[in-house]
Amino acid sequence: MTAPPAGRGGGRCLRQWRADGRARRSEEPRTGTQHWVLVFSCAALVAAGAAVLGWQRRDRTPAATSLAALMAGVAAWSAADAVFFSPVSAAVRLVCAPALYAASGLVVIAAFALARTVADPSWRLSRRAALLLAVEPALLIVAFAVPATRDLVLPGAHLDGPASDLRIAVGPLLTARTAGAHVLVAVAHTQLLRRWSGAAGVFRRQIGVLPATGALSTVGDVVAVLAIHNGSGVEITPLFTLVSGVVDSWALFRLGLLRLVPVAREQVVDTVPDGVLVVDPGGVLIDVNPAAVRMLQRLRPEVRGELVGRLLADVAGPRAVAALAATAGHGGHQVAEVRPGLWLDVRSSAVSDPRGRPLGRIPVVRDVSEQQERQAAVERLNEQLAEQVEVIERLRAELAEEAVRDPLTGLHNRRHLDRALAADLVRRPRAGELAVLVVDVDHVTTVNDRFGHAAGDRVLTAVAAVLDAAVREGDTAARLGGEEFVLVLPGAGRQQALERAERVRREIAAARHRLGGEDHAVTVSVGVAVCPSEAAGAAALLEAADRAL
Repeated sequence: MTAPPAGRGGGRCLRQWRADGRARRSEEPRTGTQHWVLVFSCAALVAAGAAVLGWQRRDRTPAATSLAALMAGVAAWSAADAVFFSPVSAAVRLVCAPALYAASGLVVIAAFALARTVADPSWRLSRRAALLLAVEPALLIVAFAVPATRDLVLPGAHLDGPASDLRIAVGPLLTARTAGAHVLVAVAHTQLLRRWSGAAGVFRRQIGVLPATGALSTVGDVVAVLAIHNGSGVEITPLFTLVSGVVDSWALFRLGLLRLVPVAREQVVDTVPDGVLVVDPGGVLIDVNPAAVRMLQRLRPEVRGELVGRLLADVAGPRAVAALAATAGHGGHQVAEVRPGLWLDVRSSAVSDPRGRPLGRIPVVRDVSEQQERQAAVERLNEQLAEQVEVIERLRAELAEEAVRDPLTGLHNRRHLDRALAADLVRRPRAGELAVLVVDVDHVTTVNDRFGHAAGDRVLTAVAAVLDAAVREGDTAARLGGEEFVLVLPGAGRQQALERAERVRREIAAARHRLGGEDHAVTVSVGVAVCPSEAAGAAALLEAADRAL
């Protein structure tokens, strides 16, 4: 092959070929950068929308704020890249570069906070920690802004050329910043993976989303670094981060990710007001929550030092251990007084391994001293109330009895006599005959005139005592008024009634009464009437007995 002849024509052809080649090469990169501008612009819009959605839902889940900050950083990062690769002036690129570093710093901080929040829902990024994390992006921006240190960030960067000539190289400060960002995120994701390994069910599926999307962002970062070293000049890390953020947003807003957040065992056990103890089969205390520590200190103030690793009997005392042991015979529940005035409600559950071998017991202890004291007070009040009710009932019965008793003689009065006689007459057809005796004390007026009314009252009381002693069960002895008395004898016929009347008459006549310094005897007259032979009704029966008198 020979070289073409040298001449103007040949030279023109060569120059034309070179010009055409340069034109084609300049046109192709220009078209490629325009594509990247479009991609980054769309990414910025999508990320901004996701950030707005996350911010609007920040009250629903503790991770929504971190996710909103992450997507806001991706939006700013993508927007800065879109402007950086646009046909703009060097001054605009000088402004976009610090904004790009600030946005990427926000992405790192937000990714760290998001992972930490999911790993520990109670964790919050403090203001001091946020300021410390912001120091590194701020220093990187200052280093880029100062011409003397700009090459430490982007070595050999010429921002005043066309977008097709832009080439991005990584300086030592940017390399150190990237490594630090990876370490920071790796620490958070390590805790996240630990939480994922110990979670179960829906929580395990929820937490597993973030390590997966974090791995995707890491892959994107590695691809971007390799592309930069190959001279492509385009950093595609925000695009991978955008995809990760969109997946996180989808999981958050559509799948309910983080709507149900698991609570750590320490947050549950350490904050419950009940004392929780873990005891191994040998009776050694292997775990205890703060509430149980306070309770054990109340139980035995003399016990000092670390409680875990000591025998429960030494820490709690024999009475408390006996109460814990008694739960086995009471369905796992027992309320016992372990110290004077200190009552504990103990619930104990056995713990076994998957093979059924005992690992120990978990007693849950609650101080119920106040409840027991209130219950004892209520029981005392109930006892006092029962006693008062008993007294009231006794007084009521006494009042009711006094209402139907004659105050002088103690026998029943006319009111009770009427009710008792009416009831006996109702029962009379089943009991047989019924006899009524009307007893009249002779010459009571003479006794009153000679010895006074007090002496007459003593005579009436003595006669009433004889009549009261003469009645059987079911009989009724009553005072009609004055010196007249009545005996109601259910089931007694005429002969029995006459015999009873004669006995009463003799006993009264045989008695002696001290009147005026001398002994005197009194006599009575007795009238007998029998139902149904002589009368049927109560009034008629009393009238018949009075006539017989």
